[in-house]
Amino acid sequence: MTKCKSESIKKMNTLEMTDNELYELGVKILTDKLGASQVPRFIRQIRPGKGDYSVDRHKLLANEPDVETIVKEIQEMRPIREAEERARAERFAAPQSEIRKMTDIEIFEIGNQVLVDKLGPDGLMGFILRCQELNGGPRRDRIQSAEDAERAIKFYTASLRLSPKIVEDYVRRGTAYSYIGKHTKAIGDYSAALKLKPNYANAYYKRGVVWLHLKEWERAKADLMTAKEKGVDIVASFQNDYENVEDFEAKNEVKLPEDIAALLQGK
Repeated sequence: MTKCKSESIKKMNTLEMTDNELYELGVKILTDKLGASQVPRFIRQIRPGKGDYSVDRHKLLANEPDVETIVKEIQEMRPIREAEERARAERFAAPQSEIRKMTDIEIFEIGNQVLVDKLGPDGLMGFILRCQELNGGPRRDRIQSAEDAERAIKFYTASLRLSPKIVEDYVRRGTAYSYIGKHTKAIGDYSAALKLKPNYANAYYKRGVVWLHLKEWERAKADLMTAKEKGVDIVASFQNDYENVEDFEAKNEVKLPEDIAALLQGK
């Protein structure tokens, strides 16, 4: 198998992974390279961004030197960069006993390199975004307004045109569609995710809830039961989305069948 074909398969596999699958794989890769005790040192450095890109960009452009100065700076920096590359290669090749003695920045550098080598750039970015969520950052599927939903739909539609096998993008777009009441389109996206990942429990749960909006009781119950059997705490998940069954019924002007209401209440 050629290297090009191998790289393509590797990247496609990471695109088809769920967030949790990618996170678990990333942790395993880091553990194999850094050692289990050093993985938290890497992950805790991935914090949600707080910078203002527009302000930073304005400062950068305001201080931009002329072409001759840029060329001179590049020439002067070349020996320094080459020395840094040699030092970086030595650190990357070090055994775990030596890695434990390195600084947090060096640990982060090695971790990034091994992740991009094993997961590809898309996989690395997905892993970092998931770590940011776990470190207190906003969830990528969080929708707080119709404007949020419309922006999310545009973004994930563009993403899926470029890479139509990103499972989580179907799920996130489905959530956005559901938020603005386009439940049929949401069903289509959750079904597309399940076609790519037939055992994805969270997609069953989300599709089940949308079936409730459409009053498709049997389909809703079937999906919710499947999600529960695959490990989703559907009671906790439903309470995270809605305060309780009564809250869902009031907001959507619907009365759930007794068996489904009991299922969502853990009875």
